[in-house]
Amino acid sequence: MDYANKRWWSVVLIVATIAATQTWETSAGHPGFIRDEEGSRRIITQFYNYVDVITGLKLDNMLKLTQVFVQQLLDSIPGHDRGNTAQMLEDYISNVENIREDGGSIEEKELMLMELQQLIATIKSGLAQEEKEDIILRRGLLGMFELLARLSIEERKFNDKFAKAATLLRLRMAEESVERHRELIDLLQAIDSEQDIVVRERLFEKFKQIRHYHTSQ
Repeated sequence: MDYANKRWWSVVLIVATIAATQTWETSAGHPGFIRDEEGSRRIITQFYNYVDVITGLKLDNMLKLTQVFVQQLLDSIPGHDRGNTAQMLEDYISNVENIREDGGSIEEKELMLMELQQLIATIKSGLAQEEKEDIILRRGLLGMFELLARLSIEERKFNDKFAKAATLLRLRMAEESVERHRELIDLLQAIDSEQDIVVRERLFEKFKQIRHYHTSQ
């Protein structure tokens, strides 16, 4: 993809983020409680749409970080020492580039992050073989600590936005609306208070699963 198309996708992402944020904040910040079921489902739908946007932005930023990290690993291997491991690195970089340029889905982006974990595990398992490229990568893998720190920052940014949006949602709904959607409201509270990453991810999966029930008319 050429520079013009890359820039176009960047502009689309920025505009989508701004539009979703403004739509959500305008709706959530409107005075008065929402009491009717139609209004409740409408604002919950807007909340889910907003979460979609900030999730996509988080994953895109994470993929960019992993792409830079893997590129650094690849660059550390001299051309004449490159073998199967280097090919796997090149494939990952190419796949991430394609997803980011083509505006891949949230699921595709999540799968690519999981693929990185598998790639790192494969590289580590190959270190014992004492291939030249694997020996060189020992030093490069130390950069994983910095990568994980940067990924944690992106996750923290997302969690802050998610928590603020969930709070606005709760404040915007009248008590009768809250009771009708008690499952969702309690789940949002549980996600916000949960410190265990694994449990939080499981709760977030449930949050996605109940979307249709709380948004369909």
